[in-house]
Parts: sequence; C-alpha cells; structure tokens
Amino acid sequence: MFSSPSYLNISDYAQQHRELIQAYCQLSVQPNLSDRDTARLDAILATAETDPLISFLIDEADHMLAHLYNFIDDADITEQQEKLQTCLSDEWLNQAFQDLAYRLQSSQCKSLQQYLKTQGFYQGAIDGVLGQVTKVAMQKCCDQQGELPQPFPINTPDAVSC
Repeated sequence: MFSSPSYLNISDYAQQHRELIQAYCQLSVQPNLSDRDTARLDAILATAETDPLISFLIDEADHMLAHLYNFIDDADITEQQEKLQTCLSDEWLNQAFQDLAYRLQSSQCKSLQQYLKTQGFYQGAIDGVLGQVTKVAMQKCCDQQGELPQPFPINTPDAVSC
C-alpha cells in the first residue's frame, strides 16, 4: 500500500506531481484522443489506482474542470447536499437512538417519553421502552427544534444535538 512521506503535505505532494496532473487535465478535456494520448491517459489513471493522493488530486481536477465547463448544475449540488445531510442526520439519529436504548434505564426512558409527550411529539404509552414510536417522536423533536432541548429530560453529561 502506498504511503506518502510524513514530511510532505498535500500541497508539496501536488507540486511534485504538477506535470502529471496538468497532463491529465489537458488530456481529459480533449474531444478526441490519439492512440499515444490514450495510452498516456491510461498510464496516469493506472498510477492513480495505486496512489491515493494522485487519485485525490485527479478527483479535485475533475471537479474544477466540471465547474469550469459548466457540467455541474448548482441546483443538483444543492439537492445532493440536502440528501447527504438527510442521510447523515438519519444515521446520527439511529446511532444516538441505539446508544440511548443501551444506556437508559426504564425510568429514564419514561422520563424522555413523558417529555416528548408534553411537547406534542409522542403519542404512545409511557412504558419505558425505546421503540419505533419513541424514535419517530425524537426525530420530530429534532426536525422541529434542531436538538433535544436542554436540560435533557434524562441525566446525561453532554448536550444531545440533532
């Protein structure tokens, strides 16, 4: 596996491989490639497959070229960012929910459910079970308020943000 020398930062590494990245950029924007140019581009891409930093630099070059040639629609970027944020938020909530389910005692879970119920997010029974209904209520609370309000209705050392 490739590892860059510890004394190089990404900027130094990019400078060392500047000609390679420039050649990639010049070749990648051509509508047609000669056999020689195709072989050169293949060699660059093969190098990128074995060198994660060169792969990263090529990805960045592709991104800049896509902006330069208006291949990227800002509305598409915004939509993808929103989808990513939703996935990250959902994953965070799932992880937080699993952590809470593991750590909470029944009485603390009841306290959480009661709090969510008084805030209008929870319609289930105050049973001390962190089930799907409680999870949905926590998501609603987070969606509306951005976090589970503090002080959190159970004893935790850290604030819980959504």
